[in-house]
Amino acid sequence: MVAMRRYWLGVVGLICTLFFCTTLSAQAYPSPPPPTDPSILGSNIQRSMGLMATSTPNHRNTVRILFYGQSLTKMEWANLVADDLRARFPYANLIIKNRAIGGCASQCLVGPAEHDLYPFYPDLLILHVFGSHIDYEKIIRKTRSTTTADILLLTDPYSGPSDWSDKMSYTFLPKFAATYACGLVDLRRPWLQYLREQGYKPEKLLQADGHQNKQGNFLIAELVKRYLVYRPNQVVQNEPVKTFVLGKDISFEDGKLTLRFVGNRIDAISAQTKANTASSTVYIDGSRPSEFPELYSITRPNGQYGADWSERPPRGKDWPWEVGAILHVRSLTKLQVEDWTATITRFRSGTDFDFTVAGSVTGLDGSGSYADNPFVSKSGRVVIDQSAWWLDRLKDVRVTDGFTITWSVIPNFVDTYTPPKIIDPALEQITTIAQGLKNQEHTLEILSNTGQPLPIKAIRVYRPTLK
Repeated sequence: MVAMRRYWLGVVGLICTLFFCTTLSAQAYPSPPPPTDPSILGSNIQRSMGLMATSTPNHRNTVRILFYGQSLTKMEWANLVADDLRARFPYANLIIKNRAIGGCASQCLVGPAEHDLYPFYPDLLILHVFGSHIDYEKIIRKTRSTTTADILLLTDPYSGPSDWSDKMSYTFLPKFAATYACGLVDLRRPWLQYLREQGYKPEKLLQADGHQNKQGNFLIAELVKRYLVYRPNQVVQNEPVKTFVLGKDISFEDGKLTLRFVGNRIDAISAQTKANTASSTVYIDGSRPSEFPELYSITRPNGQYGADWSERPPRGKDWPWEVGAILHVRSLTKLQVEDWTATITRFRSGTDFDFTVAGSVTGLDGSGSYADNPFVSKSGRVVIDQSAWWLDRLKDVRVTDGFTITWSVIPNFVDTYTPPKIIDPALEQITTIAQGLKNQEHTLEILSNTGQPLPIKAIRVYRPTLK
């Protein structure tokens, strides 16, 4: 019965996507040509689509979706796709972010992806970026090795003849999709067919600056939306996420829960229905999670704005370059939870300036200049490569002495687990015990501080398919 229900859910979802689920704005434009092979729609993204499609009013699965790339991915088509998913899967708890960075091709994006993509740990990554195929593959490979995300790649839309876009769209991206088991939306062939069938020149779907106009955004959205379907007949190979249910797969013994697992992330799902003060001490491989250097991450250095471009003011004089002047901050030594500030002290040009760095816990941690390659702070907690500075690329922002760029070090772990209060019983109350571990065998121990079992419903383990 469950399998049959899932089958019909998938059929209904596919029909809705292909024929009925269009926005009001879609009525103003001709529809794209039908897919050449409808059976491939949904390929390699069924874990995330299944979470959305099987959500019910009584059990709302949380699905994290990230749009990533450069200016094309910041455009309205991404909002149309996000709105369509919300409309088609109203019971899913969708957490959708767009962290695309305008002007940041793949050889640029590999840096901020360390802050934006891997720590976010999406269930579904929708990726389009121009640039080097080598760095494009680096992003895909690291996503595969550090997360359990479904990955959906988009080929280039057609804006005019381009041997490189042809090479990426027809050779490299299909190869990456096959190698790393990614979904692949072919924008380029349907785009050319659409132009021919409608008698359009490429400029018909473009703005003066070369980006897609409203009709171009409509076309991208329609081609992506129809790929985002639930196909229960498509078997998910090597399921990367496994849930261990308390009382069935695991149990507390003498106030201690022990689980051997293989993976890089582990979550606890609360079973309590009311406030509870019981807590526990957490150990992984005999150590507290805070002792693992890999369980800390650095947020995107962004100046006065947050990491998501959608949270910024409308484009205009208040619109800064998206990355706040530093693409990537790394470290040589173990981090600690704190906030950091880089302050420009002597600005002469975007490639000639001095600066200081200070942490809210570490304190003043050194000074340097653009000429340093790399700059390494006294503690080793801040390393900035010369190529990571983008002060000369800031737009509509005047850089003067005192200009600041800020970022934070955040924990992807808890040393003490207290089952949180469940406010909405339809939503799983998830606490990430540790995220970012080496993708290998570990032992989790949760020791109840009262000696009594904690109200834990299950433990969920995430095992990336690529090491």
